[in-house]
Amino acid sequence: MFRRISSIKDFGVFNNFTGGTLPEFAPFNLIYGWNYSGKTTLSRVFRCLEDGALHPDYPNARFDVVHADGTQYDHAFATPCNVRVFNEDFRKAHLRWDDTDGLNPILLLGAENIERRDNLVQKQMQRAQLDDQRKAAVAEAKRLDDRISKAETDCASQIVNELPVGRFNRTNLRPIISAWNGTMPDALPPEQVQAARGKVSAEQKDVLPDLSIVTHSINQLWRDGIALLSDQIDSSATIARLLEHPDIATWVEHGRHLHDGKSHCEFCEGELTIARKAALNAHFSDAFDDLKKRITTTIDELTGQRMEFAGAAYPLSGFYADLHAEHIQAGRELALARDGFNGAIQALIDALKKKQRNPFDIVQAPDGEPQSDPLAAAARRFQALIDENNDRTRRFNSARNDAVAMLKDHYAADAMRRIDRFALEVRIGAQKKAVTDSEAALVVLDLEIANLQAELSNATKGAEAINETLRRFFGKADIQVKVTDSDRFQLMRGEAPARNLSEGERTAIAFCYFITKLLENGNNLSQTIVYIDDPISSLDAHHLLHVCAFIRTIFYRFNEGAPKPARHECLARQLFISTHSHEFFNLMLDWMRKMSDQMYRTYLVERTDANGLVASKIIPCPDSIQKYRSEYLYIFHQIAGYAENPQNDHQIIFNLGNMARRFIEGYASFKFLEHVNIDSSIDRLITDPVDAERARKFMHFYSHTLSRSAGMRLPDMSEAQSIVTLILDAVRNHDPVHYGSLEATR
Repeated sequence: MFRRISSIKDFGVFNNFTGGTLPEFAPFNLIYGWNYSGKTTLSRVFRCLEDGALHPDYPNARFDVVHADGTQYDHAFATPCNVRVFNEDFRKAHLRWDDTDGLNPILLLGAENIERRDNLVQKQMQRAQLDDQRKAAVAEAKRLDDRISKAETDCASQIVNELPVGRFNRTNLRPIISAWNGTMPDALPPEQVQAARGKVSAEQKDVLPDLSIVTHSINQLWRDGIALLSDQIDSSATIARLLEHPDIATWVEHGRHLHDGKSHCEFCEGELTIARKAALNAHFSDAFDDLKKRITTTIDELTGQRMEFAGAAYPLSGFYADLHAEHIQAGRELALARDGFNGAIQALIDALKKKQRNPFDIVQAPDGEPQSDPLAAAARRFQALIDENNDRTRRFNSARNDAVAMLKDHYAADAMRRIDRFALEVRIGAQKKAVTDSEAALVVLDLEIANLQAELSNATKGAEAINETLRRFFGKADIQVKVTDSDRFQLMRGEAPARNLSEGERTAIAFCYFITKLLENGNNLSQTIVYIDDPISSLDAHHLLHVCAFIRTIFYRFNEGAPKPARHECLARQLFISTHSHEFFNLMLDWMRKMSDQMYRTYLVERTDANGLVASKIIPCPDSIQKYRSEYLYIFHQIAGYAENPQNDHQIIFNLGNMARRFIEGYASFKFLEHVNIDSSIDRLITDPVDAERARKFMHFYSHTLSRSAGMRLPDMSEAQSIVTLILDAVRNHDPVHYGSLEATR
């Protein structure tokens, strides 16, 4: 049972209602409100709870209803509740007032169908559980698949960002993963990954020239050079001074050829005697010249054996980044081997030059001999580096593509390893199997449920049920329904189709149909919260009494002899009745007043217009409505309140013409003791003919605007206040005592 409505927000005229201070709901709850005050909107709050969804006109609505056990029922519909609502929405959804259409077929279970019903309920519960399992498996499979998809998307993004692959997404990634055949590849060593990245990021280098270093054996040349260092010339004719001074000897040697045929020295102009020339020629003999020539030849040959390495042709920048370390080591080794080889040759050349300066001396031979094998090995190593670099250049695109392929595989394996992809795929497969199994079981269950529903859907019994309800309501077999060949309900009046139904009959039939549906499918009325909104719209007095009696019969039981309050029992879990009819309100209130106070509550739906904001709220029903059974007194309170506090509230202004007319007709009927209309009575109250005509036209023109056929016609606020004040003053002047009594009730 509901305890109270805590709040309603953004739900039509209930834009910000809080009900924390309202008296708590009772088993029976009677709600009064003028037309357009918000009664139907309030019933729609309850219908939202019935449907488990917000009303389409109020998608942003919020509300909170508190159950007696503290359970919260709100716009999230997390907790279902058993509510049934009769209102305009119910009538529109279930009845079509057309000669060719009737009511939607109904389902009512008989005693013979209890076993089928129980079986149906059980299978529907099984189906709900199975469908929940299916949905959970679908959701889990999707969650796991989304995890894989995200890892694939992230991996594809990494590949696009780090590798020159152009467009690449998870669709391109999946063939790489499929090639693993369900076995995750091992992680690559970091140095291998780094090397591949270097290949990918490298720029293509130029082809480098081969080394021009060619090493030959110089053993014989070396031995010849060593032999020259110890070669001796006959010294019997040597000149001692020249032997002691090799520089002078060299100078004299070169100058000797300048003095051929000369008799005087070109330097000092001293006389050159024949004896002196003979002595010099003897000193610089043919053997002397031959030795020097052989020394010069050997020096030239040794110089030609020196190994030169043009390092500028092989700069570090000419090699790929991953070959830089080898370039440094191989280049250093080659330079050391070159310098050692050339150094040994240079040492022998220097010794020979010394011998050449003084051929008569024996010159010490150098210690080291040039080593060609280390130089050849170093040259081969550096040439191998050149070859590898050039080969890389020649197959640059292929090598880079191989590196890209390896890195794509590496990135994919790393990403899939982090989420344990193949284990996830096993789990996804299990969830998909659960979905398939559930769907197969649901097909079987749906067929069984459909068969049971077909067996239970007995249109004849449905027709009998609603016809019985109509007989109970009208008290005679007047309007009935019959089942057509297409299993639809046709309204009949006797043997002919029912046409031109009055508004009262339509409302009564709709209400009977609601009661029938309320009891269908074995619904437990004692566990159902029922809300009935305006069940007597446009009914005549006869139907009014029928509705009151019918509601009492359906929803109330008097347990004679039982202790209070159990003597009065609500057959529903809780009953709410809202109405705009003062007569119906008083009939219901008279019945409820016979119960104990805790069994019923009365409320008023009040609509206001403050600062241009139309808002409705629920308040305890005022004594002016409960204490006095007359609608006449209620209308007086409404128009007197407006006269004192006029507001530009369309709800009040909209009804002022109708309320003023009914107030004047009510006053005239008991005051003059005759049935008169305002045309014949207004002049007896308002003696000024101009004022009387103003009041008459106001009441005539605005008293029937509740019919929407002509659109909404609203009087001006100042005009409305003037006419209402005029009417009240007329009644006060006509019968001050009566008017004072009316005022005393406020």
